[in-house]
Amino acid sequence: MELQEFIKTALTEIVAGVAEASEQSEPLGGSVGSMKLYGYTKENKVITNNNDKPIAMVEFDIALTEVSGTDTKGGIGVYLGAVGLGSQGASHGETSSHSRIKFSVPVVLPDAKG
Repeated sequence: MELQEFIKTALTEIVAGVAEASEQSEPLGGSVGSMKLYGYTKENKVITNNNDKPIAMVEFDIALTEVSGTDTKGGIGVYLGAVGLGSQGASHGETSSHSRIKFSVPVVLPDAKG
């Protein structure tokens, strides 16, 4: 999966999950999402947008790995379902490099229902 697709999918699923949790928690008397906060928001370091909705910081810590290699594989066999008969040999050569990136994305979550 490409990094761009991963970030887009993760953020979209977080927002969708919060919206679903809000709907399911309402009949139980709970609320989930960007509801209005009361109290000492500055002392609690709550960040809000221009509409006074709280902003959640979604933090990513991603390890990026690039692997290049050569595979040689050969064998003979008969496979049917979960049963395999035969023999197989393989050789493998590989080089890899690793990088890490950390970043945060501000997200305004859906309003709590009710």
